[in-house]
Amino acid sequence: MPRWLYFLLLFAVIAIGLDLLHIELPPLLLFLIAALGIVPLAALIGQAVEEVAEHTGERIGGLLFATFGNATELIISILALRQGLVNVVSASIIGAILGNALLVLGISVCVGGFKHGRLKFETRPASQYASLFALCMGGLILPTLASFQAKAIHYDPAMEHNLSDYVAVVLLVGYLASVLFSVFHVGDKAEEGEEELNVTVGARSMAAISRLLTYRHHVIQSGIQGKTGTLKKIDSAVDAIMEHEKARSAVTVKAQGESEQAGQKNGQPATTLDPVAANLAHPEAKKVETQEHKPPLWRSLLLLAAATIGVALVSEILVGSIEPVTKTLGWNDAFVGLVFLPLIGALPEYFNTISMSLDKRIGMVLAASAGSSIQIALLVAPILVLISLFMPQRLDLVFSVVELSVLGLTTFLFSEITRDGELVWLEGLLLILLFGMMAGTVFVFGV
Repeated sequence: MPRWLYFLLLFAVIAIGLDLLHIELPPLLLFLIAALGIVPLAALIGQAVEEVAEHTGERIGGLLFATFGNATELIISILALRQGLVNVVSASIIGAILGNALLVLGISVCVGGFKHGRLKFETRPASQYASLFALCMGGLILPTLASFQAKAIHYDPAMEHNLSDYVAVVLLVGYLASVLFSVFHVGDKAEEGEEELNVTVGARSMAAISRLLTYRHHVIQSGIQGKTGTLKKIDSAVDAIMEHEKARSAVTVKAQGESEQAGQKNGQPATTLDPVAANLAHPEAKKVETQEHKPPLWRSLLLLAAATIGVALVSEILVGSIEPVTKTLGWNDAFVGLVFLPLIGALPEYFNTISMSLDKRIGMVLAASAGSSIQIALLVAPILVLISLFMPQRLDLVFSVVELSVLGLTTFLFSEITRDGELVWLEGLLLILLFGMMAGTVFVFGV
């Protein structure tokens, strides 16, 4: 986590202290203090999950990332439901989806596009994201259309909630299926060529990558100045090794055969070590590797629990100040839920995705932005609908025409710009402009 985020932890302490001492401040000031306090706590949750994943392995770690990825938004929404702010929660669901898919992705693509030009990525994961977006769209639009149709006839209002409950369960099934496929790779057997590529990378370059990551960890733990540039160079080196191996995968067998024949004629070994791996094979690199140690699991779990509790406490203060602030500023519930609250919970993600785009890791940017949006629709929204069964007011999956229109346009635009396997800054700007039009419409009309 960046050092400046640790400074923002002071605001979380101040917010909790003010609440415990019952010190009254202007609602707007209290709202800003609580909002700034949530930002580092959300980042700490991500850091704690990453540390736990080092002990649990890739599959369980991926499941933890999927589960805790939107913990902040979920906690804020549950507390808002408890206070009866159903309209704010309903708007925040769509706002979180659109904020990640439009604003986070758009800003990252603009920044990366200006620096690197065309940003290339694999189309298969993007195609899966587009398919899941379509499922999300169906789950969020069908209850609304049914509600509009039912209002033309006499019907039991409970049917609206029953349909939302049913759709919520179906969306959870979709989320479970996506986790089984993408995290545990159930039924996702690689083809012969893909398996060969993985073996090649492991044999020729995994040692180099491992040592690079070990050195990266050492740099992070050290107190040297100006280490950001070093970390970016390390990340770029890892990406370069992977791209290099992918480019050579199509001719690996042929190249190995020619190398063996040349080696037999000259009486020399057939294979050579990659230059990067040769440099990293230096005894000093091995020394650094032996110094690597994982943080204790108990400490990571304790950090995760403390950060989650902190988010819950500060979120309760934040939610309690929403109504006074909206009255003071003249904002409507839809604008707060659609635009403002999602920005707070996703602020650490903005910096992470921008950093990824600057390093030309656009595949990771898509996973972070589109993946978070899909998770909101398939996991967070259904959980909130089912939790509202035990709340004073019910939450359903009926949204406004404006919200669903922008969601439909987002689904279409995402599918179009990711179809060719590359992104440019103009496409990122289109995403930002669509979000801006939505925010302006909701701010003026409150729908």
